[in-house]
Amino acid sequence: MVERLPLSVIILARNEAVILPNTIAALRFANDIIVVDSGSTDDTKIVAEKAGARVVEELWPGDFSVLRNQADLHANYDWILHIDADEVVTPELAEEIKRFFSDGLADQYLAARFPRKEKMFGKCIMHGGWYPQYKLRLYRKGSGIWEGRVHEAFKSSGEIYTFSSPIVHDSYKDIATFISKFNSYSSLDALDAFNKGKKFSFVKTFFQPFERFIGRYFIHRGYRDGFHGFVIAAMIGFNYLLRNLKLWEHWYRSRSDRRG
Repeated sequence: MVERLPLSVIILARNEAVILPNTIAALRFANDIIVVDSGSTDDTKIVAEKAGARVVEELWPGDFSVLRNQADLHANYDWILHIDADEVVTPELAEEIKRFFSDGLADQYLAARFPRKEKMFGKCIMHGGWYPQYKLRLYRKGSGIWEGRVHEAFKSSGEIYTFSSPIVHDSYKDIATFISKFNSYSSLDALDAFNKGKKFSFVKTFFQPFERFIGRYFIHRGYRDGFHGFVIAAMIGFNYLLRNLKLWEHWYRSRSDRRG
């Protein structure tokens, strides 16, 4: 029998029955795998339990950092690893994580990060600012806190260890999926900006999408990923257009409500 690490892995999920088996299968090195379900209507719970995970239910609070902080309360061990349902830990990273514990590094650091390799439309994207994106996901319980409604990040004051091997993020199978996800993200971003009192700017709405496209495609050399790089850069620009338009919508409705 393979000895497993005293490690709790947390996977946030909602209607992820199709992809969860591969995600969980790559986490066999951990002794505690938890799927935190937020209102799935498919077989997510059944599939997760069959794959060897335990399932807990948490209502969607409208904020990813709040959900992650709540999820940490279900961990059985002092060390926690957060993996998204559409991410897979590579065998190389799994070996590095094992050595992190066996070599005593877990006694020297409070947290660790690793690069994330994006797979979009069937291709690993290595340019355009997409790789490496370091993600701090492994940490000692209580060493920090998750912050950010959408683009959440774990904030820790301790020294951070860096792994060299990546996880693979395969979330964007096609353009329709990309648009659907970024439509949701842009809505949350716009609401967050509105709640913070950020004003709508026509100039920003007009120029920011072009600036983001140029940054991704030319400055960060997204063109080296071929036409994939062009499509992704264009979609990122479109995402910023949506953010600004939705922010305008919030302010317009707010003024209309005040007028009665």
